Amino acid sequence: MIIEVRRRTHIQRITYEEFEQRIRDGELNADTFIRFELITGDEFRPAGELELYQTLADPRRMTFRRNLSVAGIPIVTALLVGLQIRIYLSSKVPGGSLWLQEYLTNWTPAVLELGETWRLMTYGVLHVGFTHLLFNLCFLAYSGYHLERAVGRANLLVLYFGSVFTGGLLSMAMGPDRRSLGASGGDFGLLAAAVVLGWKHWDDIPPRARKYFGWALVPYIAVSIFTGIDSENVDNWSHLGGLVGGMILMTVLDPEVLPGRAAVNQRWRWVAGAVCVFAMGGLHTRGVNFVPLEPQETSGWAVSRPGYWKEGWTFTGDRGWFSPTLQATVAATTTVHPRPLSADDAVENVLARIGSGGKPPVVLSREPLDFDAGPAERVELHTTVDGHPRRIVALVVVRGVFEHRVLFQVDQKHEERYRPLIDRVFESIEISDPEELAAARKKTGTHPRSWSPAKELGDALYRAGQPHTALDAYARAHTLAPSQRQPLVGTLRVYADYGVEGGLPVAREALEARAHEPDVVVAAADVLWEEGHEGEAIAALDAAWATFPGDWTVRGARLSRGLPVALPQADDELQGLAPLELIDPADPVDPADPVDPADPVDSDVLDDP
Repeated sequence: MIIEVRRRTHIQRITYEEFEQRIRDGELNADTFIRFELITGDEFRPAGELELYQTLADPRRMTFRRNLSVAGIPIVTALLVGLQIRIYLSSKVPGGSLWLQEYLTNWTPAVLELGETWRLMTYGVLHVGFTHLLFNLCFLAYSGYHLERAVGRANLLVLYFGSVFTGGLLSMAMGPDRRSLGASGGDFGLLAAAVVLGWKHWDDIPPRARKYFGWALVPYIAVSIFTGIDSENVDNWSHLGGLVGGMILMTVLDPEVLPGRAAVNQRWRWVAGAVCVFAMGGLHTRGVNFVPLEPQETSGWAVSRPGYWKEGWTFTGDRGWFSPTLQATVAATTTVHPRPLSADDAVENVLARIGSGGKPPVVLSREPLDFDAGPAERVELHTTVDGHPRRIVALVVVRGVFEHRVLFQVDQKHEERYRPLIDRVFESIEISDPEELAAARKKTGTHPRSWSPAKELGDALYRAGQPHTALDAYARAHTLAPSQRQPLVGTLRVYADYGVEGGLPVAREALEARAHEPDVVVAAADVLWEEGHEGEAIAALDAAWATFPGDWTVRGARLSRGLPVALPQADDELQGLAPLELIDPADPVDPADPVDPADPVDSDVLDDP
């Protein structure tokens, strides 16, 4: 079927399909005169009078197509470009670049730990390099110009800043140790939105405008992404997050001029804004709950620390990790002592360690904890470091000779913000068996009939804070080798150092049976002393000192108890004389060895029986 279109004095003949397409494209308006023989006969009548035209010519769709067919001024895009140029120029003021990067870049530590959530938006309008600015503004002007005409100004703002926000979130999660800035996240979001718009409204987009939407943009996006992967200075996570954000938003938004979409778009814009505000508010108040933790495992225990914190040495001399904000540090350290200690002793050690670097700390609270691994205490302290008031929260866990401690130091003005992170770090602590204990158990299983592995297992259990199982291991070693003194010494050490009941008779029996072995005597004296029998313990040590003068084991035990360690002095007349060999009277005198009567003989020696 042929339809004639009259334009002034010119008449154009087109097919019915062309006629429908021109109406959809907005090229034929209601005042255009047409002649369609089946409907108008031989007359030219305005197209708007025909029901056929009214069915095909949706004014809103025609407006949408017209917007993409005629040039216009994209005000919002121009404002975004101008804003970023203005911020770039302000970075050239002395000190401006440093200030902008310090307070406006997307930086995970500042967002999560200090609550500076505005960075998730401001980084998207910040550039400090001309080339970076030029490339990003080219993409912004290109995609923003066409999108603004297609979907409207309000939708464009939501698409851009929504993509900046999602790009910032993904960048913050996947690259927490680096700062990010630039409009590329928003640019990729606009490109993704243009692709989705083309897929959704391909039939409504004029053919000459289709090169700006849909599949036509996919190659540009792919090339940009692969180019960014090869560059270390490109925040690819921001690009990917912007792509996802732009696709999601354009899926629910539509061009403003389409029938019934203005109200729907407004509701979705409110939803998008509310999500951003809610997320930023949550990060502001609870951001430290999202600080990633990484486990640090050593022999005997494991504790998690913030993943992006930097390793260093704290003012207490402990190996620790520093927040990039310089507002907090955490140190996790193990000290191995010669003998088991209590939680109180461990806390005193911590206080002395903190106070050794300057002003003694002020203890604010001490809380004993029911820790599965053994005695523990949580201590809060106030101190001053380099002139700054600091709050230190310490968790001390004692297991045998091992003192595990975690010291979390934070600037006093930020202490409340860091408390959830402190709790998370403390809750991550896991105490396990030391490597030496695992090795001893394995060796005992390999040599079940040998006393030495059993004794080594007892030693490892003693050091690991498991006194009762240590006694069992020592008992087995004693059964396998009753003549060996080491299992008995280990048993006595357990009774003395852990206060296990039943040690007193074992100590007394050991003194009777093995008084000739200094280490047994010392171990038994320790049990007597801890049981409250100081006099008996001193007597045992005195006897051992008399029997083994100068023995280092006995000497150390006497010094630890405040007992004298001076050696007994010989008589003056005997000093300097060589020792004499005494003659047993029962032995016969060899006649071949006559005694010279002229030789001087000490009568005291002869009279001595």
